[in-house]
Amino acid sequence: MIIPPSLKAGDQVGVISTSSYTEPAYIEQLEGILKEWKLEPVLGKTIGARHGSFAGPDELRKKDLQQMLDNPEIRAVLQTTGGYGIIRIIDQVDFSAFKYHPKWLVGYSDTTFLHSHVQGMLSTATIHATMAADLEAGYQAQSWETLRKALFGEKLEYHVKAHPLNRKGKTEGMLVGGTTSVLCNAKGTISEVNSNGKILFLEEVGEHKFRLDSYLTSLKKAGKFEYVRGLLVGELVEIEEDDPPFGKTPEEIILDAVQEYDFPVCFGFPAGHGKVNKALIFGTLVHLDVSEKGSVIRFSG
Repeated sequence: MIIPPSLKAGDQVGVISTSSYTEPAYIEQLEGILKEWKLEPVLGKTIGARHGSFAGPDELRKKDLQQMLDNPEIRAVLQTTGGYGIIRIIDQVDFSAFKYHPKWLVGYSDTTFLHSHVQGMLSTATIHATMAADLEAGYQAQSWETLRKALFGEKLEYHVKAHPLNRKGKTEGMLVGGTTSVLCNAKGTISEVNSNGKILFLEEVGEHKFRLDSYLTSLKKAGKFEYVRGLLVGELVEIEEDDPPFGKTPEEIILDAVQEYDFPVCFGFPAGHGKVNKALIFGTLVHLDVSEKGSVIRFSG
C-alpha cells in the first residue's frame, strides 16, 4: 500500500465538496483551523456552489476534484461534508496524476466511496476523519487533533473502554471500511471494498434497525466478512426502532451478522457520525487487541 507524504508547515491543502452543500460559516472555521496548523487552505469551486442538495452540479464537482488531484502543489484534499454525490462522478475522474504523486484524501460518510475506490484501484492510503460540517455541533478538539496527527505523520494509538459485546482476541491487518450503507451501495462497482485479510471498520447513522440489518446481511452474502481478520465498530447514531420492534440493539444486529466467524470485535470506537470522530488511517497496518480491560488500536508506519 502507498502512503502519501506527511504534511509540513506551509503546505497547500485543498478544500472541496464532491457531495452535499456546506454552509460557508463552517468553511471559514475550517480555514482558521488549517492556518493554526500552519497550512495554506485552497478553496475549490464547489465551496459556496449549490445545485439542489449538491455542492454544484455533477460536472463542477467532478472538475473540482480533478483539479485538486492534478495540482502538484496541493498536498492533501479535505472534503467538507458527506451526504451524497461521489458515486455519481467517481468513474469519470482520472487518477493518473494522483497515482504517481499521491496525496492525502480526507473525509468520512459519503467519502467512504472515495476511500474504497482509492484503496482498491490505486493501493493508496486515505484518512477517515472529521470534516467542516461537523463544526455545526461545535469544535471537538480531540477529533481535529487526531486529524492533525494523521496528516503530519505523528503516532496514532487509541485505547477504548471495554464493551459487553466485545469479542476478545489479537489481530493485525490493513484497515478499510466506513459507513455501512455506502459500502453496501458500492458492491458490484469498481469501488467495492476489498475486506479479505483486512480489519474492517463499520459505522452508521440515521437508519432503521431493519435497514441496518439488511445492509449487513447484504455485505455478508457478498463475502465481506468471510476473510476479515477483525471488526472495529464505530458510532451507531440515530438508529431508529421499527414498528413492531426489531428485537435487537444496533450492536446486537452487527454481532449477529458475524456470529459464525471467530475474529475479534471491538465496539464503541469514537469515529463516525457521533460527537467525537477520531481519525483512522485506511490502508495502513493496524494492530487490534481486544481484552476484558478494553481495546487497543495501534497504527504502524
